[in-house]
Amino acid sequence: LVPPQVSVSCGIPDFRSRDGIYARLAVDFPDLPDPQAMFDIDYFRRDPRPFFKFAKEIFPGQFQPSPCHRFISMLDKKGRLLRNYTQNIDTLEQVAGIQKIIQCHGSFATASCLVCKHKVDCEAVVPHCPRCPADVPYAIMKPDIVFFGENLPEFFHRAMKQDKDEVDLLIVIGSSLKVNLVCFHI
Repeated sequence: LVPPQVSVSCGIPDFRSRDGIYARLAVDFPDLPDPQAMFDIDYFRRDPRPFFKFAKEIFPGQFQPSPCHRFISMLDKKGRLLRNYTQNIDTLEQVAGIQKIIQCHGSFATASCLVCKHKVDCEAVVPHCPRCPADVPYAIMKPDIVFFGENLPEFFHRAMKQDKDEVDLLIVIGSSLKVNLVCFHI
């Protein structure tokens, strides 16, 4: 499991520090009820601007994997990794070449329209769906990450059920423990 602190070492801004993403969003968007609301699916439908401001800061292609990401990739290549469960959405695991991965909260790798479900790769993400007419409300291209109010993907639950009886060692890396870890579902 590679929680968010590993990505901070790559230059990705943290969420909860005094100068973190949440603190800056509170200043830039004073009407935001709580900085975490940018990840609330209902709030996103009403006002996606805070989320897209955040997304611009961590969008794929700006950062390189850390030694920790490369270590996990090495374990994968040597056949010593059952699976890497990550709560990160930054795609650095893919950049590092990790194949056996479950992105528990999805990632920025793709985005889908909230209305017609049209899916594009991250390079083609625009705020409004290119297939929906401009006057269609909520035709927003949302990165395929899990927001508050959405369920974790079914493949996560299937993999956890399968892996819990196969795992010999569980390593939790990089967590501030301020967020519940998905490994506690085991």
